[in-house]
Amino acid sequence: MKTNAHPRAVGRLLLTLGIMAASLGTGHSQQNTVPRGTLDVDKTLVRVGTRSNLTWNIEYPAAITDIVDVNPTGTIKTKKTLRMKVRVLGVAFQSGNTLLPLDAYWGLNGGSWQNLFYGTGPTVNPNSVLVDKTVKKDESVDFGARGWGGSSWLPFNHTRTQTKYVIVLGKGSKAPTYAPAYNQNSVTSFLKPYIDSAGKINIGDRDLIILWEASTASPGSIYFDMQDLVVLVSFE
Repeated sequence: MKTNAHPRAVGRLLLTLGIMAASLGTGHSQQNTVPRGTLDVDKTLVRVGTRSNLTWNIEYPAAITDIVDVNPTGTIKTKKTLRMKVRVLGVAFQSGNTLLPLDAYWGLNGGSWQNLFYGTGPTVNPNSVLVDKTVKKDESVDFGARGWGGSSWLPFNHTRTQTKYVIVLGKGSKAPTYAPAYNQNSVTSFLKPYIDSAGKINIGDRDLIILWEASTASPGSIYFDMQDLVVLVSFE
């Protein structure tokens, strides 16, 4: 878009764009929702009474459904080449007072599983990017995890098979009603910022959140809360 602008208007516009640029570094969710753009001015100096020609372009961020598809099992398929970052937000898996470890993996195009996390709740750093990968158009990404039962590993639940033990959700999605934690105000502290008062997922427009139940409890049980492991997947 082009226009003629008075020098004072140029200053105001540059200030506005400067504020926008500064806001891009405040966090991954905001980075996904703030418009980006370019601005060109045809003159570096403008005399009083003259005007400059401005050329600018604003790009508005795409919603998650514009850039990826999530099939019924939870497999994520890209619609364009994207940069994917994966973080573990929290782990809440234990037997009584004993913390038990979780083992989490990701896989590309149905290939071998690659470990992205192993540990208990206190070992989680939600700011740490555990996977930083460029995923090409039409490639598929899956995630899986398993919990340690005390003497052996419990079942490996993943997005290549449809199961209620793992679910992938986008912004505005309703948290699963069969998970009692979301109906009893007992959501774990690390998950609270990502679920609003209506029980809906509150994340960036180009983020996905993945919830796991690592036990063998049946849906509807008080032990089945779908927050044993929480993973955040962000696309750029």
